[in-house]
Amino acid sequence: MKPLIISLAIILGVGGMLFVAQSNSTKTTVPTMTIQTIQTDIKSGAQLIDVRTADEYNTSHIDGAINLSLQDMQSGTMPNISKDKTIYVYCHSGNRSGQATTILKAAGYKVTDLGAITHVQSLGGIIK
Repeated sequence: MKPLIISLAIILGVGGMLFVAQSNSTKTTVPTMTIQTIQTDIKSGAQLIDVRTADEYNTSHIDGAINLSLQDMQSGTMPNISKDKTIYVYCHSGNRSGQATTILKAAGYKVTDLGAITHVQSLGGIIK
């Protein structure tokens, strides 16, 4: 009985090591998003859109961003950009940018939701 238990423990141990080794080899690296990446994309036709209200945008916004509020999108106003170009969206907390992302994707746009303006700042975005 004892040799059977030892054999089973060895088989399970080796199998576990193979599983860990296999799952580690399939991990992919996610590229780091920076404001430089976004700015390079903008030079190629992408847009950085602040989806907050005009008043919020006029108070402060990320340098290079245009304003198209979530409310305008909900009313049917869409960005003037080719659908094969990326749109980057942000807002105050990430809630409105998430809603805008849903609307824009449903309309056929390529969208990256950057979330809160503070996150864009952490990527290197400058407040104007």
